Amino acid sequence: MYSILLVDDDRLFRETLADALSERGYAVSQAEDGEQGMKRFRASPTDLVITDIVMPNKDGTSSVAELRRDFPKVGIIAMSGGLARNPSLYLKIARVFGANRTLLKPFTPAALLQAVEEVLADCCKDKPDSPV
Repeated sequence: MYSILLVDDDRLFRETLADALSERGYAVSQAEDGEQGMKRFRASPTDLVITDIVMPNKDGTSSVAELRRDFPKVGIIAMSGGLARNPSLYLKIARVFGANRTLLKPFTPAALLQAVEEVLADCCKDKPDSPV
């Protein structure tokens, strides 16, 4: 079973995504900002991190850069939108810092699941229990 860390400061949005991913068989942990997300990841690394960009305490681009530097094989999906000014620019920066995929909010559950499957297939193909 693949594990996913979901980082977003919007509790309702985060829990909705976590439920959708759990229903598909993923083990999902959650964090409310980049600082908490990095602590959780370092304590218990996951196969994939899905992170919002604009958050308090530590933004998603900093988290993406730190993850890519310290854990080069982890899959990363960055997402942004809503109240963010110029979310497309934030997502471009996240790609430069190492995100495997980006999602512009709002997105469909199908778009999320497709991105998750693609990133996991790419980053986890050498994992012993990988179905890919």
